[in-house]
Amino acid sequence: MNKLFYLSFLMISFLACKTETKTGIENLEQLKTEKINSLGNRYLELNRFSGVILVTKGDSILYSNNFGLADYENNKPFSNKTSFRVGKISELIIVNIIREMVIEDKFQLSDNISKYIPETKSELTINDLLNHKPNSVIESSGKSEESDLDYNSLGLLIENISGKSFQENIEEYSNNLELENTYFQKASSDLAIGYLYHNYQGNGLELQKSPVSNSENTFSNGLKSTANDLAKIISSNSENKLEIEGYIEDDGFSYSAVNNPQNKTSIIVLSNRRHPVAKEISNSIGSILEDKEYRLPLSRIPFDIDKTILKDFIGNYSLNENVNFEVLHSNDSLFVLMGPNKTYLVPQSTNQFYMQQMDASMRFLRDSTEVVNRVALLNGFIESEQTANRIK
Repeated sequence: MNKLFYLSFLMISFLACKTETKTGIENLEQLKTEKINSLGNRYLELNRFSGVILVTKGDSILYSNNFGLADYENNKPFSNKTSFRVGKISELIIVNIIREMVIEDKFQLSDNISKYIPETKSELTINDLLNHKPNSVIESSGKSEESDLDYNSLGLLIENISGKSFQENIEEYSNNLELENTYFQKASSDLAIGYLYHNYQGNGLELQKSPVSNSENTFSNGLKSTANDLAKIISSNSENKLEIEGYIEDDGFSYSAVNNPQNKTSIIVLSNRRHPVAKEISNSIGSILEDKEYRLPLSRIPFDIDKTILKDFIGNYSLNENVNFEVLHSNDSLFVLMGPNKTYLVPQSTNQFYMQQMDASMRFLRDSTEVVNRVALLNGFIESEQTANRIK
């Protein structure tokens, strides 16, 4: 009887331990979800991001959430079918179509591009373009254009060899992968509206609907897709490491697509804001998934700073030989003087200040002796390679 009781006690204890461990894992995953939610909401609050974040592992969705609106004028939310302009991510789709055509023996990668596009005055092969060989020269209408990578030529190549429009080729590609809303041109698209966030009327920072871009009809910049469709596209190339990020100039969209074949995890960030923070967001999400440290952007809310340390930041700074500015201290406040313009710096933390009339901040940095010797210039996103040195 005692033995039976003892055995039962051990089994109950074992099951209890398993239950506690499982609960601990669930709490850990919930904590990661909360951190990603906080990250997306902070960037939304700062008007640097509005869009979709999707994290997958293999064929499973680890995280999926929307932030902000697809259309702010009409209060239209995002949905699974909301498409975004995906910029350089288009290259992944175009390469997949090209390689499928090679498998079908429609041409050889060693063929000269001019064989199929006679107006091209270049000795480059199709493979050269696929492998980013620089300085391709395309002559059209008497105008020579030099580009590091001409995916528009590959789009034209697809049309000329297939005898079908680029949109028809995209439709075939979409059908093969069972994509819902990836396209080049179509009437009803559920396309998110792109926005800029800047002081364009002199009234402070405001959202502005982005103008229609001239690149809308180009093969490389004109493709649109959804986060769920991109996850399927990446999954079809899951053995390849992928890091594509960028933003479409003056067109209100930014994007990041990351695939790590080692842990089979993909992170997709699509935004209808021009701010180039999508990669920054995906980097932070990667750190969250790996339980590493990451930086949450500071809110643009006045910080109650110790006024006695403001004098630490005053002085002249040089960004380069052509750009110098001065940080002044007056009436318990800091100002930056650049040319004739004097701008009030609002404290965000003990060493970071923002400018109310523009989406910019200045983060003062100290040397090993705790003396301020540099300032990082943050233009709309938290990290920056622009650092001005203090002039001694």
